[in-house]
Amino acid sequence: MDWKHFAVRDWVYVAVFGALWGALEITLGAYLHVLFPPMADTFLIGVIMAGIGAIIALTGRYFVPHTGSLLAIGIITAVLKVVSLGGMKTGPIVAILAESLLMELTFLGRPSEAGGRYVLAGVLAVSWNFFHKFVMSYVIFGSGITKVYVKMIHDGARLLGMNEQHAVLIIVILFLVRVVVGGVSGWCGWKLGQAAARRLSWA
Repeated sequence: MDWKHFAVRDWVYVAVFGALWGALEITLGAYLHVLFPPMADTFLIGVIMAGIGAIIALTGRYFVPHTGSLLAIGIITAVLKVVSLGGMKTGPIVAILAESLLMELTFLGRPSEAGGRYVLAGVLAVSWNFFHKFVMSYVIFGSGITKVYVKMIHDGARLLGMNEQHAVLIIVILFLVRVVVGGVSGWCGWKLGQAAARRLSWA
């Protein structure tokens, strides 16, 4: 990580974007869990929050284009989530850190601020939401993957208005929606970063 080379201004931006992501996780995330029934949690809430988180973090990456900035933003978000009124919940914390790490990995190697990297980072971050429940079920309980799969098919069928017999198609649709949302989120983060930089006369 390149944290030791961060200027004070870099850390200020990291703190601002991490705090913004964390604040939305605490407020909007909690509100969505109340607004939508438990059935929708398999799909809607995770996708919405992952997409918003990717937009915020990637906009921050445009302001701090250094290795480690996305992970630092994710760590700040996770810390705020831990100290929130909801208390310590392993699932959301792991999701936030995994999303920020996947976005961080996208920018490793030859430095590039091309929009393609932002889009890919968004895709990887939001797509993690698809695998998150499977991973957490195995890591925490040591089993239950089949149960998660069955629930995903059941909830997905109800949400999409499809028959559960079309299990493969349901899974494909649920995954592709995450890919699309992630790509759009990455593109939005890139464009918002550019727009903000122009507003501040950086570009």
